[in-house]
Amino acid sequence: MRISGQNLPSNHHPITRLHQEINRTFERFFENPLLTHPMPYMPAIHFKEETDRFVIEAELPGIDPNVVEIEAHGRSLIIKGEHKQTRQTQGENMHQAERRYSSFHRSITLPETANLDQITAEYEHGLLTVTVPKHDAPSPRRIEIKQRKTDK
Repeated sequence: MRISGQNLPSNHHPITRLHQEINRTFERFFENPLLTHPMPYMPAIHFKEETDRFVIEAELPGIDPNVVEIEAHGRSLIIKGEHKQTRQTQGENMHQAERRYSSFHRSITLPETANLDQITAEYEHGLLTVTVPKHDAPSPRRIEIKQRKTDK
């Protein structure tokens, strides 16, 4: 055997070893796809402005609305909760059952015209709808200029 690598046995050649490792990686992935690391749950958010209000929709399918919280901090609206997911392999001799728990946290910055004291929320069929009314636009007002009297 030569050290230069030209006469190495075929299973020791660097390219062969790389090819074998890639094949093993794909085999492990497709044998147990549930054992891969889950991505954190992040609900989709839609934020739209209407004439008299802002509407935020969060897609939360399969999530119990009792584990969802909505908070207003300054100009931020925060939606947070827990996502629980159970997957089982059916059969007489079950070999695998997985439960995944993850929390989610979404923060939306609201415009200055948002009336934070009048926020409402509804949950129906996996869709959370948060409605934020707008303040009436302040009308311009005239500011009086006072003159100072000076003694001489």
